[in-house]
Amino acid sequence: MEGCALAGEPGPKQDFRRAADAIYRTVPLPKRQAAFFGLYQKTLASLPHVRRLEALLLGIEAHGSLPASCAFFRAFKGEEEGAQLSEGRDMLGVRIRTETLLDEAACAFFLRHELTHIQDLLDPSFHHDPRSPLAQETPSEESLLRDRYRTLWDLSVDGRLERREQLPPRMRERRAAEFRALFPALEGENAGSAIDALWSGPRPSDPGLRRMVKGVPELCACLGIPLPAPAAASRPALRPGGAPCSLCRFTTFEWADASPALTRAVRADYPAWTPSLGLCTQCANRYLLGALFVPAPHLDDRTQAVSLTGGSRR
Repeated sequence: MEGCALAGEPGPKQDFRRAADAIYRTVPLPKRQAAFFGLYQKTLASLPHVRRLEALLLGIEAHGSLPASCAFFRAFKGEEEGAQLSEGRDMLGVRIRTETLLDEAACAFFLRHELTHIQDLLDPSFHHDPRSPLAQETPSEESLLRDRYRTLWDLSVDGRLERREQLPPRMRERRAAEFRALFPALEGENAGSAIDALWSGPRPSDPGLRRMVKGVPELCACLGIPLPAPAAASRPALRPGGAPCSLCRFTTFEWADASPALTRAVRADYPAWTPSLGLCTQCANRYLLGALFVPAPHLDDRTQAVSLTGGSRR
């Protein structure tokens, strides 16, 4: 209603205020909650946003099934926005910010993107398994694999939206940057080939995505692209901007060289970690400090400390 008022249409807001005042004057206190609930339903149904949302949902349903029931809830922050299925998969819940709802282009992309994910989940050929974790070892590894899973899936979803001419400008570049930050060992043509395969190729299944997030060899095998040369795969790619450390998940601009000793120390806590994932100098220093308290038969503490760091680069 505020949006209508700002657009020069004060009618809906004034009508709501008059009806609300009438409830306060004439409805007994025990019955006011039900009266206001009815007023909210009637008011929302009269707003133009409802018809716009209905039209969007009908257009999205042309590309796959959706639950018959859909409820919209207000989100207060961008990270709260999203769509989720009920446990029985018979109801859809959408959390959206007011700013997104009022911006027709942003709202259209948000719903198309999120509900294409939902359509994938409802497609039996996607073989979604919500009960199995992505990683068995540590919460940190689970976080990294979850970020990779989301980015790989987003590439597929937005590639389909582009083919329908429903994608905002520069979204492919944004998704590609997210991919490169999460798979730093893939550089140049190899990274481009992987992005192209996910963007333009067949939709991956849940089991396929779960294999791809494990690492570069699994990703390349699933997508049918060449593995990078061993020298390039042994270290994280240099990046001009910050990217999340594979261990602590904080954005960093300083990456440590993974010496063999440092690799062994990290793998003691994270068995699936590889140097191609990279780690920040802060995490490397933490393992360096731990190494000072580990007896080394052939190296004194100072020598072992030097071998663990292996230097760092920006």
